[in-house]
Amino acid sequence: MNYPVIEFPWLGNGMIIAVIAIIHVIVSHGVAIGMTVLMVSLEYQGLKTNNEKLINVAKTISKWVLIITTTVGAMTGVGIWLVTSVIQPDSIGSLLRIFFWAWFAEWIVFITEVVLLIIYYYTWDTWKGAKRKIHFRIGVTLSIFGWLTAMIITGILSAKLTPGKWTETLSFWNAFLNPTYIPSLAFRTFIAILLAVSLISLPIRLLIKDKEVRRDVFKVFSFWNALTVPGVLITGIWYLLSIPDEAKDLIIWSTGMPENIFNMLHILGLALFLIFALWMAIKPERVPVILTIAIFFTSIAFIGEFEGVRESVRKPYIIYDYLYANGVEAAKVDKFNEEGYLANSAASPIKEVTAENQLEAGRELYKGQCIACHTVEGWRTKRNFGDRLEGWDEAALSGYISTLHETRPFMPPFVGTDDERDALAAYLIKVSNEGLDADLTQGSKEKDDEKEEQ
Repeated sequence: MNYPVIEFPWLGNGMIIAVIAIIHVIVSHGVAIGMTVLMVSLEYQGLKTNNEKLINVAKTISKWVLIITTTVGAMTGVGIWLVTSVIQPDSIGSLLRIFFWAWFAEWIVFITEVVLLIIYYYTWDTWKGAKRKIHFRIGVTLSIFGWLTAMIITGILSAKLTPGKWTETLSFWNAFLNPTYIPSLAFRTFIAILLAVSLISLPIRLLIKDKEVRRDVFKVFSFWNALTVPGVLITGIWYLLSIPDEAKDLIIWSTGMPENIFNMLHILGLALFLIFALWMAIKPERVPVILTIAIFFTSIAFIGEFEGVRESVRKPYIIYDYLYANGVEAAKVDKFNEEGYLANSAASPIKEVTAENQLEAGRELYKGQCIACHTVEGWRTKRNFGDRLEGWDEAALSGYISTLHETRPFMPPFVGTDDERDALAAYLIKVSNEGLDADLTQGSKEKDDEKEEQ
């Protein structure tokens, strides 16, 4: 409410953030952390058994880790900063005030990680003999720094759901070392390696024709599967037990699936991962292509779902008990209801609702309190007002807005005066019927004419 915002009317602001964030998580977890661990493990096994072919596989993997991390990973990392700054500026501003030094430290760690990765890749052919041990140690250090980035970022992300005593003390350490920090970090660590195995097994199966090499690679992967599959289950349950009950109640809702479909798909997915892990352990040279394809796409679907659920279960907050999803501070609701939302919005050029500017004021209220989750048009029928408000009138909608947070607890309460609530209802009815190109000035004039006639 204190900064201008940008709207993506058809796709939706939340979806823009979600797409970039999911791609970034796949790269930062599956490639920068998980694939690095697998790569270094292959080098270790190659050195231990004097298997040059296994070392060459690790070298090839390092090339793609370098390319993907420094392009897709870096671009989506910057992309998250860009889109959150223009879509949810109040949220990112609050997080920056809390976690500035943590983010600064993470940036230093990331730069170090990139430097180590460059050294690691470009010294494969130059560090021979005794220097190979140094090269391996560089790889181990690289793996540690990759994990350190997750260690720092997890403290920030988990604080959004469980800020703990921070809301009372405003202490950085209370926010960072929040109740879900350790279980979330443990869960993400196992997820990163399991995701890497799932993603890289497909190209390994398709591109490596030498069955002995493929067997040796999958033997290394099977070791990590034996650790990560039960690790994901145990830490996932631990994490689930750590989150607020209100968040647990929103898990299935946030996926958009009926409960029976949700349960069935997750049981099938778990069974698929268990079959994959057992097959790789028992017959590593004969892992079916169809199984690696299924695991590849299932892992992407699960990581996408996890990130979507993690964001959604915080509702109606974006920082639990502190900041609502639309950027309104929970502690200021009563003040805004009494003084008016627009009067306290630094981004709104309109400070008071009048007969002449009602629709324009409604647009400012929509921008400030609705577009974080909703659109006027768009592909998501549950989120766009053009579909949701069909058959409604202004009076009914205004009354509903006043109680929507009670009937739909995952939605933030409307904050503002009665006139502002009526203005928002009038605007939403206008644009849901006529679209974003509706003439708001003309609509206001028509209202004035009607009042004069009465």
